[in-house]
Amino acid sequence: MPLPSKQHVASVPLFERLSDRNPEQPREPVPLRTLSFPDLLVSVQDEIARLLNTRTGLSSHELLERERSVINFGASDLLWVNPYDPQSMRHLVQMLTQTVEAFEPRLMHPRVTVVQFVQTESRLILNISGTLITQDLREPVSFRVMASPRLLEHRSHEQ
Repeated sequence: MPLPSKQHVASVPLFERLSDRNPEQPREPVPLRTLSFPDLLVSVQDEIARLLNTRTGLSSHELLERERSVINFGASDLLWVNPYDPQSMRHLVQMLTQTVEAFEPRLMHPRVTVVQFVQTESRLILNISGTLITQDLREPVSFRVMASPRLLEHRSHEQ
Protein backbone atom coordinates (compact mmCIF):
# COMPACT_ATOMS: atom_id res chain seq x y z
CA MET A 1 0.00 0.00 0.00
CA PRO A 2 1.59 3.33 -1.02
CA LEU A 3 2.21 5.79 1.77
CA PRO A 4 0.51 9.17 1.68
CA SER A 5 3.24 11.72 1.00
CA LYS A 6 2.33 13.80 4.07
CA GLN A 7 2.00 10.93 6.55
CA HIS A 8 4.68 11.16 9.22
CA VAL A 9 6.70 7.98 9.38
CA ALA A 10 9.86 8.78 11.36
CA SER A 11 11.39 11.09 13.92
CA VAL A 12 13.79 13.73 12.71
CA PRO A 13 17.42 12.76 13.46
CA LEU A 14 19.18 14.84 16.11
CA PHE A 15 21.54 16.74 13.82
CA GLU A 16 18.72 17.66 11.47
CA ARG A 17 16.75 19.03 14.43
CA LEU A 18 19.76 21.07 15.48
CA SER A 19 20.32 22.60 12.05
CA ASP A 20 18.40 25.72 11.09
CA ARG A 21 16.52 25.19 7.84
CA ASN A 22 15.43 28.82 7.63
CA PRO A 23 18.02 31.08 9.32
CA GLU A 24 16.15 34.28 8.39
CA GLN A 25 13.19 33.25 10.52
CA PRO A 26 13.78 33.79 14.28
CA ARG A 27 11.39 30.99 15.34
CA GLU A 28 9.92 28.06 13.49
CA PRO A 29 6.11 28.21 13.47
CA VAL A 30 5.96 24.43 13.87
CA PRO A 31 9.12 22.68 15.12
CA LEU A 32 10.28 19.88 12.85
CA ARG A 33 9.84 16.70 14.86
CA THR A 34 8.78 14.06 12.33
CA LEU A 35 9.43 13.30 8.68
CA SER A 36 7.09 12.20 5.93
CA PHE A 37 8.25 9.28 3.79
CA PRO A 38 9.66 11.53 1.01
CA ASP A 39 11.45 13.66 3.62
CA LEU A 40 12.79 10.52 5.32
CA LEU A 41 14.17 9.25 2.02
CA VAL A 42 15.86 12.61 1.36
CA SER A 43 17.26 12.58 4.91
CA VAL A 44 18.80 9.13 4.41
CA GLN A 45 20.10 10.05 0.96
CA ASP A 46 21.71 13.27 2.26
CA GLU A 47 23.25 11.49 5.25
CA ILE A 48 24.77 8.78 3.04
CA ALA A 49 26.13 11.43 0.65
CA ARG A 50 27.73 13.24 3.63
CA LEU A 51 29.08 9.95 4.97
CA LEU A 52 30.64 8.81 1.69
CA ASN A 53 32.16 12.26 1.11
CA THR A 54 33.78 12.37 4.55
CA ARG A 55 37.35 11.07 4.57
CA THR A 56 38.86 9.10 7.40
CA GLY A 57 42.60 8.91 7.85
CA LEU A 58 42.62 5.14 7.51
CA SER A 59 43.17 3.15 4.33
CA SER A 60 40.37 1.06 2.88
CA HIS A 61 42.18 -2.13 3.99
CA GLU A 62 42.40 -0.83 7.58
CA LEU A 63 38.70 0.11 7.54
CA LEU A 64 37.66 -3.35 6.39
CA GLU A 65 39.66 -4.97 9.20
CA ARG A 66 38.35 -2.79 12.05
CA GLU A 67 35.09 -2.40 13.87
CA ARG A 68 33.61 0.92 12.78
CA SER A 69 33.02 3.75 15.25
CA VAL A 70 32.91 7.55 15.34
CA ILE A 71 36.72 7.50 15.38
CA ASN A 72 36.78 6.17 11.81
CA PHE A 73 33.59 7.79 10.48
CA GLY A 74 33.53 8.14 6.70
CA ALA A 75 35.25 6.42 3.81
CA SER A 76 38.90 6.17 2.87
CA ASP A 77 40.50 8.40 0.29
CA LEU A 78 39.18 7.35 -3.14
CA LEU A 79 42.27 8.24 -5.17
CA TRP A 80 43.53 4.64 -4.99
CA VAL A 81 40.59 3.33 -7.03
CA ASN A 82 41.38 2.00 -10.49
CA PRO A 83 38.08 1.82 -12.41
CA TYR A 84 39.59 -0.64 -14.90
CA ASP A 85 40.62 -3.14 -12.23
CA PRO A 86 37.72 -5.40 -11.17
CA GLN A 87 39.45 -6.31 -7.88
CA SER A 88 39.91 -2.63 -7.02
CA MET A 89 36.25 -1.95 -7.77
CA ARG A 90 35.08 -4.94 -5.67
CA HIS A 91 37.23 -3.72 -2.78
CA LEU A 92 35.79 -0.20 -3.15
CA VAL A 93 32.19 -1.48 -3.16
CA GLN A 94 32.89 -3.66 -0.11
CA MET A 95 34.38 -0.72 1.82
CA LEU A 96 31.53 1.66 0.87
CA THR A 97 28.87 -0.93 1.72
CA GLN A 98 30.47 -1.59 5.11
CA THR A 99 30.59 2.18 5.73
CA VAL A 100 26.87 2.59 4.99
CA GLU A 101 26.02 -0.45 7.13
CA ALA A 102 27.98 0.96 10.07
CA PHE A 103 26.69 4.53 10.03
CA GLU A 104 23.19 4.63 8.52
CA PRO A 105 20.96 2.42 10.67
CA ARG A 106 17.78 3.49 8.87
CA LEU A 107 18.89 1.55 5.76
CA MET A 108 19.09 -2.20 6.27
CA HIS A 109 20.97 -4.55 3.96
CA PRO A 110 22.51 -1.74 1.90
CA ARG A 111 23.92 -2.51 -1.50
CA VAL A 112 26.33 -0.13 -3.22
CA THR A 113 27.01 -0.29 -6.94
CA VAL A 114 29.16 1.99 -9.05
CA VAL A 115 27.03 3.49 -11.81
CA GLN A 116 29.67 5.74 -13.31
CA PHE A 117 33.29 6.67 -12.66
CA VAL A 118 34.14 10.13 -14.00
CA GLN A 119 37.92 9.87 -14.08
CA THR A 120 38.58 13.44 -15.22
CA GLU A 121 36.83 14.71 -12.09
CA SER A 122 37.74 11.78 -9.82
CA ARG A 123 34.14 11.25 -8.83
CA LEU A 124 31.86 8.27 -8.55
CA ILE A 125 28.15 8.09 -9.08
CA LEU A 126 26.85 5.35 -6.84
CA ASN A 127 23.54 3.57 -6.63
CA ILE A 128 22.52 2.80 -3.06
CA SER A 129 19.72 0.33 -2.44
CA GLY A 130 18.37 -1.39 0.63
CA THR A 131 15.37 -1.50 2.92
CA LEU A 132 14.34 1.70 4.66
CA ILE A 133 13.42 0.83 8.24
CA THR A 134 11.37 2.76 10.79
CA GLN A 135 9.26 1.58 13.67
CA ASP A 136 6.28 0.84 11.39
CA LEU A 137 7.84 0.79 7.94
CA ARG A 138 9.88 -1.61 5.80
CA GLU A 139 10.23 -0.14 2.33
CA PRO A 140 12.72 -1.10 -0.43
CA VAL A 141 14.46 2.00 -1.78
CA SER A 142 17.10 2.91 -4.32
CA PHE A 143 18.78 6.25 -5.02
CA ARG A 144 22.01 7.72 -6.32
CA VAL A 145 24.70 9.71 -4.59
CA MET A 146 27.97 11.18 -5.74
CA ALA A 147 31.29 10.59 -3.99
CA SER A 148 34.41 12.53 -4.77
CA PRO A 149 37.74 13.15 -3.06
CA ARG A 150 37.60 16.73 -4.31
CA LEU A 151 34.00 17.47 -3.40
CA LEU A 152 33.73 20.20 -0.78
CA GLU A 153 29.99 19.90 -0.27
CA HIS A 154 27.90 16.77 -0.56
CA ARG A 155 25.33 16.49 -3.28
CA SER A 156 22.83 13.85 -4.24
CA HIS A 157 22.88 12.80 -7.85
CA GLU A 158 19.49 13.06 -9.46
CA GLN A 159 18.56 10.05 -11.53
